Amino acid sequence: MGNIALIHGNIIPMDERKRYEAVLAIDGKIAVTGSNQDVMDAVKEFTSNGTEIEILDVKGATVLPGFHDCHAHLSLTGYNAQGINMYDAKDISEIIERLKEAEATWAPERWLFGKRLDEGLLSEKRPPTMQELDIFDRPVFLSDRGGHYVVVNRAAFDALGIDEDMNGVRKDAEGRPNGRLQDKANKVARNGFPWTEEQTLEAMRWAGEEALKKGITTVHAQEGFTEKDPAVPLLIKNMDDFPVDLVIFWCMMPDAEDPMCKEIGILGGDILLDGSIGSRTAAFYDNYCDGDGCGYLNFTVDEVNDFVESGVVKDLAMSFHVIGEKAATVALDAYERALALHPEKKETVKLRLEHFGWQTEEDMIRAAKMDVRISTQPAFTYLRGGPESIYRSRLGEEREKAGYSLRKMLDAGLCLGGGSDSDITPMDALLGIHAAVNPPYPENAVTPYEAIRMYTSDGAKSAWEDSYKGKLFICMQADMVVLDADPLTVN
Repeated sequence: MGNIALIHGNIIPMDERKRYEAVLAIDGKIAVTGSNQDVMDAVKEFTSNGTEIEILDVKGATVLPGFHDCHAHLSLTGYNAQGINMYDAKDISEIIERLKEAEATWAPERWLFGKRLDEGLLSEKRPPTMQELDIFDRPVFLSDRGGHYVVVNRAAFDALGIDEDMNGVRKDAEGRPNGRLQDKANKVARNGFPWTEEQTLEAMRWAGEEALKKGITTVHAQEGFTEKDPAVPLLIKNMDDFPVDLVIFWCMMPDAEDPMCKEIGILGGDILLDGSIGSRTAAFYDNYCDGDGCGYLNFTVDEVNDFVESGVVKDLAMSFHVIGEKAATVALDAYERALALHPEKKETVKLRLEHFGWQTEEDMIRAAKMDVRISTQPAFTYLRGGPESIYRSRLGEEREKAGYSLRKMLDAGLCLGGGSDSDITPMDALLGIHAAVNPPYPENAVTPYEAIRMYTSDGAKSAWEDSYKGKLFICMQADMVVLDADPLTVN
């Protein structure tokens, strides 16, 4: 662990409005904060005893606690770095052209893998079909930017061994698979994509290094959507030499007796209780405005109740992916039920929800009363919201404007951790902070200080690490990021 003194700085320890000129870290923990003289006096004392200390003059720069990304998919981010970016494709013909360009240069045995497909941004307002992708002889695999579905051609469909009657295999008017795979078929397809364990570890390590470049020192890694996915055991095995600190959330409903749950202290995270707005699978009580249905839940109420109770009894943390209001209500009902059945666990329970995008004020208050921590993504509405957005066309004006109201969440007393859901949005805490302060609708905005808290002190709190991370306090972990401007005053 390093010994370092940062002097002539604007040190923001995340202790209300306090600021210091300098900070000293010894053995990776904060030892002294105060004036330049305070820190240099301490340096002199430590070095007189033989301790070597690096002294860094930051020349007026701002120093904050290291950032937390409270929701990122390291494997998906790393995998997608190797794929063809489809996010800014204007139409299906442009997708086909990008695939043709890759086909001309990629090795013949390599699958044509496209990433970040967003059907709402295509002029056709739909993804390409299996038939349109069958002009390619090799397997084609296009991943939705949210990970909620994939689109494949016949070669990939057959190679993956998917049964045409499997849940989630979407079909055309003639009853043939149209290439779109959701629900169980999506999980089987992603699990069957030919990544090796070595490639998976390399992908996650690369993503961790990219996070570190943005000043992110802790990542809440949402990994392992199937039992065969190697991401979680690989992260556990390699945590000590990973480029950033990790909090591992296993994105399944495992058995509470599973040894991996005990090892990471978390029963499940980002468990897909519902889906996404783009794919019209987020669960609402009212119908979507531009399509049939109101989304759906991926698990029954009984399954959710039994799972939650098993985790509460074992003092294991847990979290569900909830976008629509119906999904959040079901999760919160299960949390309330478990605490009513086991009131002795109220002081030790660790409950959390991911996203919490479109929620009633009643459920915000319910969540706050149970101290449910919220991991949310301000960049979602900043990058994808507003009058011309996919959110508006799917939900209508009133519902769209109510999404991700960070202001109401904080006013309800919720602890908010900021995340990216990378690579749906970039792992970039400063982007998240800016987005939280400048959402499409001002009534949803938070203050700059509140936004910074989401990625520092409250980011740590959202993973129950706030006793030793997230602030530049004496004896706390000395994760620090140096910025060239003060985010509390910069325009």
